[in-house]
Amino acid sequence: MSQLTRNKSPLTDRPLKTSQATGASLASMGIANCIPLMHGSQGCGAFAKVFLIQHFREPMPIQNTAVDQIAAVMGADDNVIEALALLCEKHQPEAITLMSTGLTELQGCDLERNVQEFYQRYPDFKETKVIPVSTPDFIGSLQSGFSETVDAYVKELNKSATRDEVIDKQINVLCSSAMTCADIELVKDYVESFGLSGIFVPDLATSLDGHLETEDYSATSTGGCSIADIASMHKSAATFVIGESLFKTGTWLEHNFAIPCFKFGHLMGLDATDAFIEQLSLVANREVPPRLYRARQRLQDSLLDTHFVLSSSHAAAALESDLLLGFDALLHEAGLKLTIGVTATASALLQSSFAEQIIVGDHSDLDSTIEQCQLIIGNSHCAEFFEQQRPVLRAGLPSHDRFGSNQQLQMGYQGACSLLNQLGNLLLASHQPEVAAFYSPYRFGPEQVTLNEPENCRYIATQRA
Repeated sequence: MSQLTRNKSPLTDRPLKTSQATGASLASMGIANCIPLMHGSQGCGAFAKVFLIQHFREPMPIQNTAVDQIAAVMGADDNVIEALALLCEKHQPEAITLMSTGLTELQGCDLERNVQEFYQRYPDFKETKVIPVSTPDFIGSLQSGFSETVDAYVKELNKSATRDEVIDKQINVLCSSAMTCADIELVKDYVESFGLSGIFVPDLATSLDGHLETEDYSATSTGGCSIADIASMHKSAATFVIGESLFKTGTWLEHNFAIPCFKFGHLMGLDATDAFIEQLSLVANREVPPRLYRARQRLQDSLLDTHFVLSSSHAAAALESDLLLGFDALLHEAGLKLTIGVTATASALLQSSFAEQIIVGDHSDLDSTIEQCQLIIGNSHCAEFFEQQRPVLRAGLPSHDRFGSNQQLQMGYQGACSLLNQLGNLLLASHQPEVAAFYSPYRFGPEQVTLNEPENCRYIATQRA
């Protein structure tokens, strides 16, 4: 069991966490034809937009209510209602995620009341689902903002439903912010290989996977899970939750509609993927396809190949809790010890991790143990701080100094193979000789060598002259 502590320093000089509103914006991009609307100043929206664009290298249609100093004091309810009306009139979205910020939360905004007033004032726009989400900057992180948005959509679109029908081959899959687009695509493949149809919420694999659209710019998300699919989640035969941050949403579906819920903290490594595949097989009542056995054998081979490089090595990680738990399990399977894990928010599963120490803090908490570690796992900010001292494996958001981060596999058998090879290659590239070179006390350098010509050579040279 890990030792879980909190950094109580009043100063954060190298932050790890990102605002909840940024996470809510990211989750909204996984909802089809959706617009994220941030209730706050223009700077709040600009930060989230730049942050996500740098990571995904895709346009982000994030809007804001442009709260200025006057509206911040006198009230900004009209800003919300007018912004909603303008977006519905110009772009006809299926959904709008209305999220708060630190400024408007401190002001005392009531987003649910604002939404009710909007529908009363503009009844023609009732077809557009406006989902309010409380995402203040001063608590939580990107991960919690992401999970709160998913939770709000699932509850709002299913709260009045009754479970009068069960679709046997339909399952719900709740995807946490730890999953890349490639991870979601891989899990889709796993689900479909058992003859099941999955409702993936949110579905970033069809919106931010790096595909080229025919239009130059879209004011709404260009892919994702449809509102109709989310509204039919109460009819599913089972719910699979990937990521502890979404456990509460799966529990709500189970409690209200008696849908069996299977919770997985992550899908990284052999054991976690085995458990997921086994549960899919039981739900579908089908045998595991041979190609998944083959993928598992490749992972076993990668574990064997990299064992002599990774075992007995030490690593540090600075990640959100869902992703940190996944890396912790994968490193443990490979024999690599996680000396310290730094995360932005605490979670119950962190206390059962294999890491020696877990700190809820920032990047500065890695300073004390960096000399004991051979590599570090973190985002691009982590690399800026520590890459001159130790090799850094990019993981998490943002990863703005590398291409294809959204297409990087981390989960499943294939993702574990990829990560093991990357970790092994990093250690090989940075390997230092363990035994110092031996220099004999009797050695001599080139400057100490004298050329002694034989007497006969001198005689022949003289005769020729």
